Amino acid sequence: MRSPTFGAVLKFAATLAVVVPAGVACSGPPAASPTASTAISLPDVDRSAGAGATASLNEASGEVILPMSAYWYSDRENVIVNSAVAFLIYDCVEDAGFTVAPWGGGGKALQDYRYGQWSRSLAARNGAMPEIRQIPGVMDEQPERPPLSAKQQETEVKCTNSVGRAGLPELLEGLAGDTSVQNQITRNAVALTERDSEYLAFRRAWEDCVAGKGLKVSEQGSWNLTSGGSKEDEIRVALLALDCKEANGGAGKPYDILAEYQAAQMKDHQAELNALADEKAAAVERAKQILRDHGVADAGL
Repeated sequence: MRSPTFGAVLKFAATLAVVVPAGVACSGPPAASPTASTAISLPDVDRSAGAGATASLNEASGEVILPMSAYWYSDRENVIVNSAVAFLIYDCVEDAGFTVAPWGGGGKALQDYRYGQWSRSLAARNGAMPEIRQIPGVMDEQPERPPLSAKQQETEVKCTNSVGRAGLPELLEGLAGDTSVQNQITRNAVALTERDSEYLAFRRAWEDCVAGKGLKVSEQGSWNLTSGGSKEDEIRVALLALDCKEANGGAGKPYDILAEYQAAQMKDHQAELNALADEKAAAVERAKQILRDHGVADAGL
């Protein structure tokens, strides 16, 4: 069975790999700048138009599913599409006369922690650091490739450039330069949430609560708290921070507000989003067919 090239996989490392920031004095990774959303020109959105929308937070895996998640590749779908593109690059390299050693494996995804730690079970294990979940691949990981000749390396680069995305869209939230309607809705919802009066009241109540427990926010606007640096203390601090969220509406409350802002905007763009959903479904099915054509069994899809 043929497999994607390592060179092809490198092209997709930015979408599959996870970098976890290190921290000694804080109980979690650095938060985004609290002023990041203030430079965005925002539409006038009535959040009540999205009333009833909620976020699904998986306490065990750290996965967050929001209304707009339906229009982005899931982590698993992203592995499937990227693997299909890699197989096409592999074909190109083979057609040029080179034999490519097999590659396999899956991907990784980082827990959404834009509002800090929200899972008690994960806090008890990781403190405020985000969980990294493993995404199964379409085949088992294979041994390291042997050194490549300069000519083969050159060919792999050419094939990677010529295949590109092979017509398969890159439907990932937050890609640089993405001006699509789905990214605009997603980005606007984040900024609107940070300005929402209910969110701000939740934030203030949480800050007062953690201060009452003798804890300090690492920097203004951050959801991270300073700790003694040991794993045990980071877990202690993260659990206390969660207590304060749960005492003031629940750790998932900011995500539910975010979900309502997404849903409120979606109403005006449903036809475009429906077309996007069809495009995504077609891309995933085409990717699966490419993988079937290369010997990947349906059980791996």
